[in-house]
Amino acid sequence: MYLRYLPSGGDESALGKGPSLMFVTLPKVFESMGLSTVIGSAFFLLVLFAALTSSISIMEAIVSSLCDKFGWSRKKTTLGVGIGSFLFGIPPILGYSLWDKVTLGGLTILDMMDFITNSVLMPIGAMLTCIFVAYVIGVNVIHDEVKLSSDFKRQKLFDIMIKYVAPVLIAAILVSSVLEALGIIKF
Repeated sequence: MYLRYLPSGGDESALGKGPSLMFVTLPKVFESMGLSTVIGSAFFLLVLFAALTSSISIMEAIVSSLCDKFGWSRKKTTLGVGIGSFLFGIPPILGYSLWDKVTLGGLTILDMMDFITNSVLMPIGAMLTCIFVAYVIGVNVIHDEVKLSSDFKRQKLFDIMIKYVAPVLIAAILVSSVLEALGIIKF
């Protein structure tokens, strides 16, 4: 009975995580506040700036890598990556209009992309980073870099964390995210 007073309108799934939290629940929270239009507009404007700066940062890494690897010109590479990013962004945009009935495993297009990037690709990237730092370049390189600017007092703790603890915990996050998405476990 009390759920009808929540910003979710009684929809408990909207209180969870992912795009529904930002685009369903938060607008309802802002609506219940004084100066809701000003606060909501300011919030989403700041989200826009955060998204743009993050996108530019990510795009720069891709453009720089492609230019270095293949010797392509910066302008053409930037244009190609920008067009590719735009095309990749079309399905989530259409997921709220023309393709709003399209679901995969009960998830909308944006929810699916959110799951893949946040719950699968990010842990895999973190795991690969741990493996790269610990076993490919080696922890001694990190030790030497840190010692250039400061005292590395927790060197042994760092070694244990990067080699053993972090990979195990990251693997647990990855497995639990996938199992939760498959409905095998519930948090």
